[in-house]
Amino acid sequence: MTRDEEEIRAVIDRNRIAVWTRDYDAYQRCFVHAPYTARWNASPVSGIHVRQGWDEISGRVQQMFATYRSEDDRRIGHANAYETEIFDLSIRVSGDMAWATFRQKYPNTPSPSSNLPTRPWHHAGTSPSHEVRFLERHNGEWRIAFLGFLDADAAQSASALLRLDADGVVEWQNEAAAGLLAQEDDLVLRNGRLRVRDARTDARLRAAIKWAAALSAPMVPGRGSLPIVMQAGEGLPSRVWWIIAESGRIYFSLGTPGQDEQRLEAASIVYELSPAQKEVAGHIIAGRTMAEIAEAMGITVNTVRTHLDRVFDKTGVRTQAALVRVLLSAAAPV
Repeated sequence: MTRDEEEIRAVIDRNRIAVWTRDYDAYQRCFVHAPYTARWNASPVSGIHVRQGWDEISGRVQQMFATYRSEDDRRIGHANAYETEIFDLSIRVSGDMAWATFRQKYPNTPSPSSNLPTRPWHHAGTSPSHEVRFLERHNGEWRIAFLGFLDADAAQSASALLRLDADGVVEWQNEAAAGLLAQEDDLVLRNGRLRVRDARTDARLRAAIKWAAALSAPMVPGRGSLPIVMQAGEGLPSRVWWIIAESGRIYFSLGTPGQDEQRLEAASIVYELSPAQKEVAGHIIAGRTMAEIAEAMGITVNTVRTHLDRVFDKTGVRTQAALVRVLLSAAAPV
């Protein structure tokens, strides 16, 4: 490396360390303090947003750094500050301006507390982030004028995800998905391909993968989600999975804790469901029988059917499988 390249790499490292140790004095020394200073962010966790101007950036950073942190949170921050790996670093220098591109992989230090995230708060999965920095030299020191962060992973870190190719071959899976697959009776890997033992549901899965592959193929890929509902006995939906097209990739989601409840909450507002109708719908999504719903709610089976008929009327569907698709699609996972 040239001297300029070494100094630019040092600024990149100091900036990351300052963020995770919440050292504002060190952070502000990494940046150009100007109205054109900018930070662009794209992530499934923190969304797409732009922070423009040093005054806005510095104010938000100081507020973030003032947030209380537990000892476990500090330990995770220390690991992300000092143990993060940088790949594919490319630095170009022209006079007093330079730009750098690289990928950055956090150590993903686990937390012993289930209430704390095991990944950085702005990063969804385990793949390295994509980063860019534009720098200017001021009084002999390189400082960041533009910071760009792109997280290409698809979903929240709590999601149990598999990444598939266009033929349904599993290219990657996270730990949550591996654990659930080991307990699965309905899903199976055949020659590396994800399949459903039920033939009708398997056909839906393969059609959804084809749909997602078509969205993912263009230079500028599309994005979207489709629920895969498997029925079992009396037409009741017993399982719900998702095919997700995101960032030019195809994902299969076995679920995210609490996500179905969030989608049902959104659907209950959209379709104006009463509390009792919403509760019945929640039991239907969970795959319970009429008798089980009646027992759980302390009402008769006939009353359950009455609530369900009114939910059908409000949503415009007549089968329970279609109802699940409608309700869960009111707040899709991407």
